[in-house]
Parts: sequence; C-alpha cells; structure tokens
Amino acid sequence: MTGNISLLLDLDGVLVKNKKLDLFEDTLDFLSFLRKKEIPFKVVSNNSRIPPDTLRKRLSEKGIVLKEGELLTALMVAPEYLKRFKSVYAFCEEEVKEYLKREGINLRDDHNVEAVFVAQNHKVDFKQVKTATSALKINNAKLVAVNLNKLAKDNDNLFYPATGSWVKMFAYATDYPEGQIVSLGKPSEEFFRLALKGFEDKEVYFASDDFYTDLIPAERFGIKPIFLTTGKYSLEDIQKAGYKPFGVFNSLTELKNFLEKLI
Repeated sequence: MTGNISLLLDLDGVLVKNKKLDLFEDTLDFLSFLRKKEIPFKVVSNNSRIPPDTLRKRLSEKGIVLKEGELLTALMVAPEYLKRFKSVYAFCEEEVKEYLKREGINLRDDHNVEAVFVAQNHKVDFKQVKTATSALKINNAKLVAVNLNKLAKDNDNLFYPATGSWVKMFAYATDYPEGQIVSLGKPSEEFFRLALKGFEDKEVYFASDDFYTDLIPAERFGIKPIFLTTGKYSLEDIQKAGYKPFGVFNSLTELKNFLEKLI
C-alpha cells in the first residue's frame, strides 16, 4: 500500500511554526517516518520572501534536508512567466529582487513597465505602493501575483495582510479586472501541475493549514485534503466556513499515526 501514497506538505504552519523556520517538535520525526516508509513527498510553499536556494539552505540548517525535486515554491514558478515582459516592477523585498535579476528578469524602479509583480513585502513604503499603483493605472501593466494568500501569521503570533490582500487592494484601486490577475503559486493550475509531477500514479494527500489557498483548490485535482490546526487557521475557522476536509489533525504525530494505518 505504501507505494500508492504520496504527500504534498505545506511549509508554514505544518513543518515550521514561524517565519524564522523554527520546527515543530515532531517535524523531524515525521519526515524520518516518511523516509523510512519510502513515502514520496514534496514541500510546496507559497513563501515569497526567501529565494528557493536560500530557503533550501536555511531548512537544511534546521535539519530538513530536501532532495532534488522535493521543494516547490511560488518563486520557482515566477521567472519563467515574467520573462515574457520587457520590463517589470517588483513589489517585494530586495532579496527577491536580486533573485529575479539573476534569473534574467529586467526590473525597473519606476512605473513605466509592462508588468507589476507582487510578493510578500515586510519593508513596504509609500513610494512602492504609489509606483505599483501608477504602473497599473497609467501604463496598463499586467498584475502578476506570486500567490493570492490573504492572511499571514508573524513570529509574534499576530496577523497581517498577505500577498493576496495587497493584490486585491491594487486591483480595487485601479479598477483592474480581478479575472485578469495572474497568480503563480498555490492555487494556480500551473503550480499544482508541477507539484503533482511524478505522482501521477499515486493517491495524493495534501497537508496544509490553509484551506482557502491550498486544500479547497487542491480537491479539483483529485488530491485528498488534510487540515492541520497548527497554523494560522483553527478548527473553528473551517467550521465557520462550512468546509469539511478529508481529515483534520492537531499535529504531525497524529498525521503519522493515520498514515501508519494506511500502510
């Protein structure tokens, strides 16, 4: 039975508890279990503040050593799409801008661009907001989101608007048609297509703390949604939303016990 199972694992709220990438007490034990039972998995993340290579290195320092093909982030999808534009304004942090430049994206610091790329930005200032808005309003730039996550949880357990909330604000302010917004991360079809690559003949489970961005959309692809209460949304939140995932667990240990029964 083991050979028929595979897992997609969200990062924030499932494997790590905060933006410092601190692990949950049972994270390493859970991953060790997957290795031992030869259950293939991928860590799929909408993280848009840390370039993929840097994220892989930081996770390794925490003890999560991922093999080639076991990490997929929204930023990994971005360069290929953005290369179609002659110029891009990046509403994001400097580390991500440098990553995009290394990948061959022509970034500009003014509004005269063909596209506005929005990622998580903890160092936003008014000039950045004005430039992105002007690019959309004056230059009719394409609005490209690294993801449409609407809520994020910080290291102090307080909440803030995630990338999707900024994107919706820009669209609202400039009358940009929401149907024309491009989202590159979860829950885009392109992202899930890449996430499922190699798992075509398997029963895929997706463990995540975000039922809006991850679990509900994942069901369209035949993925079985597993909700973890260890992140930004609680059991009360899914009850209020009227959502019923395939399974609900309060820890990775509980998920491990469930998987053990399957195999």
